[in-house]
Amino acid sequence: MEEFKYLIPEESIDVITHHVDLMREIESHLRNVFIKHDYLEVLMPSFEYVDLYSDMDIGIEEEKMFQYINFEGKRVALRTDFTVPLARMYSTQNQQGEKRYCYFGKVYRKEKRHKGRSSEFYQGGVELLGKAGFAGDKECLDIIQQTLPYLKLKEIKIEIGSAKFYKRLCELVDDKDFVNILKKRDISSIDKLIKNKKIEGPLKKLLLQLPRSFGDINIIDDMLKSLEDQQLKESLIELKQLYETINDKVHFVFDLAMTPSMKYYTGIMIKGYTINSAETIITGGRYDHLMNHFQKNVPAIGFSYDLSHILKALEKEEETND
Repeated sequence: MEEFKYLIPEESIDVITHHVDLMREIESHLRNVFIKHDYLEVLMPSFEYVDLYSDMDIGIEEEKMFQYINFEGKRVALRTDFTVPLARMYSTQNQQGEKRYCYFGKVYRKEKRHKGRSSEFYQGGVELLGKAGFAGDKECLDIIQQTLPYLKLKEIKIEIGSAKFYKRLCELVDDKDFVNILKKRDISSIDKLIKNKKIEGPLKKLLLQLPRSFGDINIIDDMLKSLEDQQLKESLIELKQLYETINDKVHFVFDLAMTPSMKYYTGIMIKGYTINSAETIITGGRYDHLMNHFQKNVPAIGFSYDLSHILKALEKEEETND
């Protein structure tokens, strides 16, 4: 056991010794932007009951939680996200109307072994509760746009997708394997799916286009020309209208094959990338039905920055420049 005196668990991030000051500077800028938009910073509990997540079936698997049995004999886990605890707080404090929260802290999720990925992530983000639809989406995109210069990264792209589009597509295809096929953008498997289910017409054309449906506003325009399903059309029109309100569109692109990272997304989905990070540096989306689990009918949207991945990307940029 002697060697363990000099090792850290595989799940942990390495000790950060370089650029801590840079990460704190970025964190400070983000906090200032959040506060400027009237977001209240909150410090959330580090532990949650496992049943909080398992009873909701929202996409956070129990196998990915770091769990233990507490003195009451109940299963407790290290915090796996901020959205659900903040939704619970809004409910239990009997809040009404629009509420804006921001946070900074670590979340813990088990990753596959030997993949070079840690299981602890340092995040900062916001949750906007009670502001529906277009207005709430625009507020969040405006905040993201204002913060991008403070991340100090090159070639940031913000991908926008639609959970409405995705869920309607799943209804039309009606196949349990479709989600995994879409995640992998597996063109050959899509061909097989079309043949096996004898899909024809506009839906067939859409499925064949989908793996390559990534890019600027022309992707939306081209797709709208060929769609017949009204719900699919409406979901893309919503994205286009939102895009038209963005002042500086250079960072924003569409991904119509985007799949939700959380089951609770109901509208716009957001994923941010940079050339020197294989992982997302920004994630989020609209989740208008999550509060139903707490007997509240409240629209909501939120997003987070993964400061751990941002810092790694900055280090890689520095190495490239050297």
